[in-house]
Amino acid sequence: MPKIVDHEARRREIIRVVWRLIAEEGIQAVTTRRIAEAAGFANGALLYYFPNKDAVLTAAFQHIFEATNARADEAAPERRGLAGMRTLCLEIMPLDEERVVEARLAITFWQQALNSNDKATVHAGFTNHWRSELTTRLEEARHDGELADSVAIDATADELLSMLTGLQILGVLSPCEATPERQLRQLDEFLTRLRRT
Repeated sequence: MPKIVDHEARRREIIRVVWRLIAEEGIQAVTTRRIAEAAGFANGALLYYFPNKDAVLTAAFQHIFEATNARADEAAPERRGLAGMRTLCLEIMPLDEERVVEARLAITFWQQALNSNDKATVHAGFTNHWRSELTTRLEEARHDGELADSVAIDATADELLSMLTGLQILGVLSPCEATPERQLRQLDEFLTRLRRT
């Protein structure tokens, strides 16, 4: 009787292999041949799950987004206001090895998105989702009396999203300067400036 294969489980397995390769060997190691070898597949078998390397990287980038949201949901399933916004920010920021690998993959994906409308659209969708959540948390903070009257919600959400993107870049390229302690201090000082005094 032929073996039944769980295709989604195999796809997740391949994405985990991609993560491990990036963490251990760098993004340059992510070739279809190397992925297949590390996953224990024949090179041609990998193409059954992903048509090419680009598709694997896109799926891995999508995994970053989903994993970040899942961690935030686990940490605070009913997050609200400035504390809830901080929870999401902590999961985006490269504060540990896992999130540094996520940031590495994100940077690689951004570079590819410069020349790919499809990847740029994927990135824009994820960015807009996070911007929407940050805006909602700020609106809650205003409703709950946490937010200073001078804070402009849309501009502040954009500013925070830009800061988080910058921290991902610095966490990868300048880890000695962008230490977890400095990142946390920057976030908390930003949030302090938003609070009603």
